[in-house]
Amino acid sequence: MKHFCYITILLSLFFQSDIRKRTLPYGIIISKADLIVEGTVISKGKDKYQFNVTEFVKGNALKTINVKIWEEWTCDKRIEDIEKNQRLLLFLRSDKENHSIINGSTGELFILEDETVETFMRDDFPKIEELKEGIQLFLKAFEYKGDLYPDLGEEYYFKRLIPQSKIHVMAEKNEFMKFLLAEINNYKIK
Repeated sequence: MKHFCYITILLSLFFQSDIRKRTLPYGIIISKADLIVEGTVISKGKDKYQFNVTEFVKGNALKTINVKIWEEWTCDKRIEDIEKNQRLLLFLRSDKENHSIINGSTGELFILEDETVETFMRDDFPKIEELKEGIQLFLKAFEYKGDLYPDLGEEYYFKRLIPQSKIHVMAEKNEFMKFLLAEINNYKIK
């Protein structure tokens, strides 16, 4: 038994498990966000930053909000540090005084000077205006029913809010809407 323990420990040092972030589809994140906002970082503290909202894509709040800084880990990193004047698009859950980013890097998108959007997990987003338009279209077309991270056996699905023919037209006009439809394709839609 002693040798078995030594071998197990030795093997665990040489073989690392393949750990990956549980990335949620943007359709779920869009539906579950209390706020989706564009704006800039005003100031940064140890565990949160003040954010000046320049546009509310979904929801409404004060023009200046506090956003909790999510903790990075091996499988979920920021593409750059949060700094003053950084322009971001955020997908947020809200409590009374602070807002939390949904699903780490998935819910914190960096907007570059040329209007492109980047995050740790993706580099193929459309420019910011088309992305925001796609979010608005998705909100008109679908609503996610279920928990953000549903338990095994718990029901979750997307509820269609408008006819499929209108959704198809939306997807033809907006690349991000087309991306969102493909991303939720494996989910139940009612």
